[in-house]
Amino acid sequence: MKSKGTVGFAILFIITIAVVLECVGFQFHAVTNKEKPLVIKPGADKQVEVVVQDGLAKLTEDEVKAIEVERENRKLLAEYNNEEYVEEVDESLVEKDGTLYRKIKQTTITTKLPAVYYAHEFKVECALLEKGGYSVTTYLQDKSVNKSVYCSINPKIGAGVALLNSSFDSFSVVLTTEKEIDTDSITISLSNDFSLNWLRIAIIACVMGAIALLIFSKKFVKDKPEWVFAIFAFAIGSLLIWGIGTNQVSFDEYVHAKKAYDFSFGTTIETTESAMQMKGNLLPFFYNRAERKLVEAYEQENHDYSWADITYQSRFRRSEDRVYYPNSAGFFIGRKLGADFATSVALAKYGNLLMYIVVVFFAVKLANKFNMLVALIGLLPNNLFIASAISYDGVVTAFLLLATVLITNELLEPEKKITWQSTLGILFAYVIGSLTKPVYIVMALMLVFLGKKKFENRFQEVVFKLSVCVVAGLMLYAIFKPLPAAGGDYQLVGNASFLGDKRNVGTSFSGQISYILANPLTYTKVLLGSMFGMLWDYLFGGDSFIGYAYLGFKSWIWTWVCVVVAFFTALFSEKNEKRKSIGLKYILLNLLMIFGTSAIVLTSMYVSYTPVGAETISGVQGRYFIPLFLPFFSCLFQDKCKISFSKLWVNRIGFFVMTGLNLYMVTDLVLVAMNL
Repeated sequence: MKSKGTVGFAILFIITIAVVLECVGFQFHAVTNKEKPLVIKPGADKQVEVVVQDGLAKLTEDEVKAIEVERENRKLLAEYNNEEYVEEVDESLVEKDGTLYRKIKQTTITTKLPAVYYAHEFKVECALLEKGGYSVTTYLQDKSVNKSVYCSINPKIGAGVALLNSSFDSFSVVLTTEKEIDTDSITISLSNDFSLNWLRIAIIACVMGAIALLIFSKKFVKDKPEWVFAIFAFAIGSLLIWGIGTNQVSFDEYVHAKKAYDFSFGTTIETTESAMQMKGNLLPFFYNRAERKLVEAYEQENHDYSWADITYQSRFRRSEDRVYYPNSAGFFIGRKLGADFATSVALAKYGNLLMYIVVVFFAVKLANKFNMLVALIGLLPNNLFIASAISYDGVVTAFLLLATVLITNELLEPEKKITWQSTLGILFAYVIGSLTKPVYIVMALMLVFLGKKKFENRFQEVVFKLSVCVVAGLMLYAIFKPLPAAGGDYQLVGNASFLGDKRNVGTSFSGQISYILANPLTYTKVLLGSMFGMLWDYLFGGDSFIGYAYLGFKSWIWTWVCVVVAFFTALFSEKNEKRKSIGLKYILLNLLMIFGTSAIVLTSMYVSYTPVGAETISGVQGRYFIPLFLPFFSCLFQDKCKISFSKLWVNRIGFFVMTGLNLYMVTDLVLVAMNL
């Protein structure tokens, strides 16, 4: 068996190399166009026509919201400091027919080339103080070759690169800036550089390796799903980490980056310019490999500790900040190794990914009869993405999944006595998983309903259930009144008048609570409408659930693919396998817990993030309900629905679907969408 597997791997390795070379080969057509890089200086070349005119650019909804939020926050700050609020007037903004526009300058550059030129990259360099952009249209014999291609220009790197991959003999560039710029500072470069695409090679290698593993390692796939999960999760996570680079595309990644970076120091924090920009979500963004080189060079140039900003922090940090240990460890290691900025960020993400893999590994291993279901949840694209980013959500998801596995094991064996090791493990996992989102601690209250047979005597039962209630109560209390161990900024946190997420206008913790208490029936209608509306939209309304945060989401069809695979794995078992049910009592309690936790999650977003009195709940994301997946699917466990094929094929199907989906999303949302 081993020799066959070895031969199979060798054959597939050769096939992988062949496919990689074939994949790279299609780029060789560009190499045959051996034109030297062409540089054009519009300000110095009389053959280039330059026209400057005024214009207006309509603000996007996000830009309008950002202005409103900034204005509202300045008002609150003035009120908090007992100061008079004076509204600042932005003279660059113009309101027209109820719509906001920004005054801009449009510099149109037109030129004809001495001969037909094939260009892979079209780069515009200019000195800007604010963000700008350009659109380029190319022509061949006065006929348009490609429609207008837009490219942004970040002033920090002073350039923007558009990928054309076409031949042309003339072009027109429309450069959009807030202020008129000196044409002498503009440089246009056309090049046909070629290089191997290592990310694409890595993706193809992962595809072929996954196929080889699932086909030839039969015993491994059947008996060691936790190891298969770990291999696939590490491979996919690595593709995400190195593909995304320093682009901040995860949920509130800059907020998490600030805390993780600071936490990697002791009492003295040394913040380089690049780290400061990372904390403020101000790092330049790249949209292709050429821009990536420029961005990473800029970041490294400004990642100099010799002129870092020095600040101080308390040695005793807020208790919930402990979830940043994995990310912080990566920053710490990068700093000690003298790694460049991009590598340090990658190491911080790897800290999170490795923590996630280790915790879920043990969750899969301990799950026993339902380990494949746990592995599938662990491989959900949403989970792998946040586990491969700078975020505490990986810690939340991993430890809550482990806690749910441990408690499900107890529910499946009502006659077996619960041990103190199991008790500590369950409570520890729930506490760690709920540190930053205490609402999830209500899931631990399922332990209160364990039957008498689970305990040695009445005293042990009372102590156990009382301990669970005390832990849950303290964590829920910390939402409103931080515990002394939390330390930090209690003055503002303790002032309910100013609580509320300041990324949204009109939020008020105390105001929303008062509204709910004054209108309980109205809020109940809003809550139920939002809860079942979200469920309907994800399953039947066409809303996308499977996604990579700000990189985008995939079709709702993929949501159903994951649901069907999970249902199949939870509901069916092979003929010679005995699978227990958690029992009607715990099925009903599970469903009640799922409903209650969902209601609390939605209510927390209504109170903290939604404007007072709104008829819909804002800011709720599907990922908030992932910790409830295993409790829901555990309700389907039983021993009546049998399948004729073996556990090997169940595992193969599950891993094939989830790994294939992730690799498809990495290819589409990272490699292709980001032009890498």
